[in-house]
Amino acid sequence: MSDKDVIEAARIIESLLGVPPTVSGRRMTRQERQEQAERVRRFLVLPPELQEGVLRYAENMKGAYLSKKY
Repeated sequence: MSDKDVIEAARIIESLLGVPPTVSGRRMTRQERQEQAERVRRFLVLPPELQEGVLRYAENMKGAYLSKKY
């Protein structure tokens, strides 16, 4: 898996969850980048159907969160 794959997966997850890849506006440490890359690798190992289900679930959660009025 290349860095390009990891970056693309992180962008997709960020757009679905609305969570930036950086922590509180600061640059990630080397350990944080490695941990993030490992999470993305585990995600990409999942079968495509399960990946799609996870992303659909994240979209639904984001939609529910954004539509909830306090």
